[in-house]
Amino acid sequence: DDDWLKFSSKPHPPTAADPPLRTRTRLREGGAMSTRRQRKLQTLTCFFWLVSAISCAVLLMHRSTALRVLRAGYQLAYGPQEEKLVPLSDIQDGLEPSNPAPFKNKQPRAGNADVVPAKAVSEDSMGSARPPPPPPPPAEVSPPAPAAAGAEAEGTAAPGDAAGGAVKAPGPPKYVAKYGFYIHAYNMPAAVIHQVRQLKKFFPRSPVYIMSDGGVRFDGLCKAENCTFMLCPPANDRWHPWPWFRRMYDAAVSLNTEFLIMLEPDNTIHGPITRQPKHDAGGLRVPGRRFNREYAEKLAQEVKPGFKWKEESMEAGLCGGSYYRTAAVLDAFSDESISRIDWNLLGELCTKEVYSSDFAMPYALTARGYEMWPWEDAAQMETSTTKPKAGSGPADAAIKHYGGAYPGGKPTYNLRVKPADEKLFKDTLSTHKQFNTNCQVCYNLKTYTERFGSDQCTNHLPFKYSKVMKQRYPGR
Repeated sequence: DDDWLKFSSKPHPPTAADPPLRTRTRLREGGAMSTRRQRKLQTLTCFFWLVSAISCAVLLMHRSTALRVLRAGYQLAYGPQEEKLVPLSDIQDGLEPSNPAPFKNKQPRAGNADVVPAKAVSEDSMGSARPPPPPPPPAEVSPPAPAAAGAEAEGTAAPGDAAGGAVKAPGPPKYVAKYGFYIHAYNMPAAVIHQVRQLKKFFPRSPVYIMSDGGVRFDGLCKAENCTFMLCPPANDRWHPWPWFRRMYDAAVSLNTEFLIMLEPDNTIHGPITRQPKHDAGGLRVPGRRFNREYAEKLAQEVKPGFKWKEESMEAGLCGGSYYRTAAVLDAFSDESISRIDWNLLGELCTKEVYSSDFAMPYALTARGYEMWPWEDAAQMETSTTKPKAGSGPADAAIKHYGGAYPGGKPTYNLRVKPADEKLFKDTLSTHKQFNTNCQVCYNLKTYTERFGSDQCTNHLPFKYSKVMKQRYPGR
């Protein structure tokens, strides 16, 4: 029957159920075309995978290129990481930085904890030998005793009561005050003078230390306002961690206070501190900022097992208006601790911005197991003259930091020196203009010591940039 004929291998005559001859011909031609399309698609697929394999091999042969590709892919998937950091305020405000000058008398470093405790360091005393260093403070700082009623906001602790109600005899204080202020300056003398006077108004017992990165000299100001001035060779230290950390370390030793508060000339002081520091360091809140945590956590766990760099801790912006526990500074910012960090690895994993002080300080503190946290007594002012940037701090913060979008420009940068104050500062040393230090990824200890006669104001341990960093940022 017909069904038997359909399944028979022998040819059979066409029947009414079979399709017409023209239709059968089209079906055969369509099958051939479909086969050609499949072969073409398979060829293109093989070619695509071949190109991908070759590209991966080329990328793997160049480590830095592969890292950049991986980092870009991570940012596309999870959003930018480092770019949300509030940058360090440009204290030079677009001006050319000063240049180094040799010390008159070439003296070697006296030691890792040395510091110039004199009230003013001028051109005449820059090369003199340093006095012997003070004994180092204990590694850990015990919590301060509660302040007595009526004690000043600066944090001087009152003697406690002994058992039975007897009052203990006051012993020698561990620190001269709770807060000490470190002003990192280059120029802007009117802003620095105004800032020092505001500090003396609200913190009369707190010491003030001014460091100039080879710029304006504030000898006269410190003699008049009873502060300490240190003139360091110009090194554009905002972009070079080795002089930056050493200078902050020296300031902490000189101030001898429980906390060091770092200021820049564009900060304004609005009253005493009412929200006390609770952590090892703290600064402006930068919502959503994140760091590459793996390497820093690995270093931290060597000294503090189980340490984790919390995400909220990463949101502490350590720019002008940030605080630091002195014990943490003397440990994490020492020459040895800074040299322990592989800065070339961080630079290759990230970008050269990791050498900026805003990025370098969080890594240095984390590498020693210290915790940073946003500080509610500091605020960032951006587009409004009355309301801080959303999430950056309260409107009644004691210290405010200003961004470039502030209406009318940064307030302290608009100040002008009064005629009576012109004697309080001097211009940059002429010998500091011999060299151009306005560069990045250009620090060299050997060049520094040859130019200035010693390693004063910088890390005495050498550092060399890797070939990858030199190739990536030539001539910077």
